Amino acid sequence: MPVGGAEDLVAAIVRGLDPQRFAAAVATLGPPGPVGQELRARGYEVVSLGLDIKRTSTWRVVGEVRRLLKAGRPDILHTHLYHPNLYGRLGSLGLGLPGVVAAVHNSYTRIKFHRRVWNFLLGWASDRVLVGSVQVWQDVRRYDGVPAGRLLLMPYGIPLAELNTRLSRKEARERLGLSEGDLVIGAVGRLEEQKGHVHLLAALPELQRQIPDLAVLLVGEGREEEDLRRQVRELGLSSSVRFLGTRRDLPEIYRALDLFVHPSLWEGLPLALLKAMGAGVPVVATRVSGSQEAIVDGVNGCLVAPGDPDALGRAILELYLHPEARRRLGETARCTVAARYSLEAMLVRLEDLYLELWRRGKHI
Repeated sequence: MPVGGAEDLVAAIVRGLDPQRFAAAVATLGPPGPVGQELRARGYEVVSLGLDIKRTSTWRVVGEVRRLLKAGRPDILHTHLYHPNLYGRLGSLGLGLPGVVAAVHNSYTRIKFHRRVWNFLLGWASDRVLVGSVQVWQDVRRYDGVPAGRLLLMPYGIPLAELNTRLSRKEARERLGLSEGDLVIGAVGRLEEQKGHVHLLAALPELQRQIPDLAVLLVGEGREEEDLRRQVRELGLSSSVRFLGTRRDLPEIYRALDLFVHPSLWEGLPLALLKAMGAGVPVVATRVSGSQEAIVDGVNGCLVAPGDPDALGRAILELYLHPEARRRLGETARCTVAARYSLEAMLVRLEDLYLELWRRGKHI
């Protein structure tokens, strides 16, 4: 469980379930990772199978998962992301678990035939397939052929209280070595092709010419980091762009920002974006999947076409020139998240689903 949206969502679910009714445990195919270690430190059970799924045969992984499930006999198995969905559901076949739930987190930009086959077959072995956005619902229905009656749209929720920080804007900036006069832009996400950082960087040379004190913070790690650092050097952006790596102090990061930019090429429902909105930061995002479902352009954020650095740059410059518009968008964004994307609301629906499956499974 590296630091990421899906992993943080799992941790939030485990911590948020009513402990009087639910005993939650987490299993990882590989190492527990930082998020798994954080859960262990809080006293939750985290079991690591320690497998390298790239070098381990499918059936050996399935066998290990099946042994774990037979030993633990959970009432509800809830898997997240493609490989856990695959191995978890295969491992559960024939065990008679009361409830099997799989969560799909991303829209299907690149369709892989073998994944469609597995997802179609295992859709019939799932009591529910959860999706966080309408686009993902449509993709799973269209490409995997999962019956509509087994699909459930459940937008993600974020823990709003955890976004609070006692730091002032000035203090948050001082901790990052930033000044009050800077226009500070932040992007939070894995440094992977999907997140579109290359297009944000391509928009910056023109912005750097028009915004004298521009600071851009990239939070996250990933396979694209070296290429992105090279792009920064080649574009002459080294004085403006800072790579902060993985951070667990996001509320303090958000407090320091003037703008949050989410330039993804494809998404599910991005939690980093929802957290920025929940923290009251005005956002510029691409018109993809869950982002365009959470944002009404010009009302609680700005939307631009994915993969278009010029459009991204124009939107950022427009908000730079109109601070009152930034303030209004940030306030409306916070209200949107409180009303539609709170963790508490999601947990109520998830607990109801777990109990419904458990009761039904016990009576079959």
